[in-house]
This record gives sequence, structure tokens and C-alpha cells, in this order.
Amino acid sequence: MAMVNNIKLKIALQDLGCSALAFSSLAAPPLVTKKVSQQTVSQWVGGTKELDETEAVEFLQVAEIMKHLQQTVTPRIPIAWSDVLGVKDVLVETYEKRKNELDPITRRCWFVRLSINDYFKGMRSDGMEIRTLNYFDEDAAAFTSYELAAKVVKRLNQHGIAAKAEVLTCERRRSTITTSLEEIGFTK
Repeated sequence: MAMVNNIKLKIALQDLGCSALAFSSLAAPPLVTKKVSQQTVSQWVGGTKELDETEAVEFLQVAEIMKHLQQTVTPRIPIAWSDVLGVKDVLVETYEKRKNELDPITRRCWFVRLSINDYFKGMRSDGMEIRTLNYFDEDAAAFTSYELAAKVVKRLNQHGIAAKAEVLTCERRRSTITTSLEEIGFTK
């Protein structure tokens, strides 16, 4: 069961008609966190090197974007994935568009300020708050509704922690927005 992700990648590349060389050139930042060599992709596809979970998520997502792009091309002709220079920009554009559809950006969020410099990130199991200096780097707990931020302030005040909710402008993906008190460590 350890090589399941390798098999998924191999099948995806075969279905696309994409070589390991082309894939290693296309699956590079900003689509993934780090670029890997053609040799590494060949080892993954050949099953001689296991694709770890974090790499699997990123590289299988690139294969999924490639599949989506292939399906949206009109007229229905196979994409020449080996023409990396011709395909790369369109692939990145498709990736960004799809990312914005699946995980849209919110430009204004509520945050809980604990002091002049500190924002609320979460609660530890021992009841101590986790503080952070950054609200904009997906570090602090962000809320789209004042009501939930106010509940956090109320719970913190009950623990004797001074806090206030404030709205700030920053870009946060929906996947980084807090939707419940349990997500950030509060128990019922």
C-alpha cells in the first residue's frame, strides 16, 4: 500500500501522454513548493523511490490540473506536454484560476488582538493562549464573521485574557479561515 501514490502518478502521466522529463519541468514553483529532477520523477513512476505524502499531494494536484486543462482545450486535441515553454504559462494560469474557484480569497477578516503586537492563534490543551505577531501570513486565527470573533473574545475574557476583535484588510484563502471554536482549541 506504500506505493499507491506512485501508481496514481504513473497512471495520471500515462493518461495525459506526459513524459517524466516534461512533468518535472512543468511541476515546478508556483505549482509546487520545490522543483524535482526528471530522475526523481522517473524513480517515482518506476516505483524505485517512494513518493511521500506531502509530495504526493502537490504533484498529484499538478497532474489533476493538467487533466483539467486537457479537458477544457477546444477543439479536443492532445496537449503537447513536451512543449514546456508553450504550455507552462497556460498551466500556471489554469492552476491559479482553479485555486481561486476552489479556495477563494477573502480580503477582509476579523482578528482577535491580544496586545499591541500580538494576535490570537489558538488555545493549548492546558488553557493557555497561543500568540503570534503575524495576522497576515495565515498565522493568526481569522474569522469572516464578527459573531464568531466576539465569541472568542468572550471566551478569552472568561479566562482572564484581555482581547478585542477588529477587522483588518489582508488576503486569506477560505481554507485558512476559522469556522468554529473547536478548530482553534476551545472545548464546548
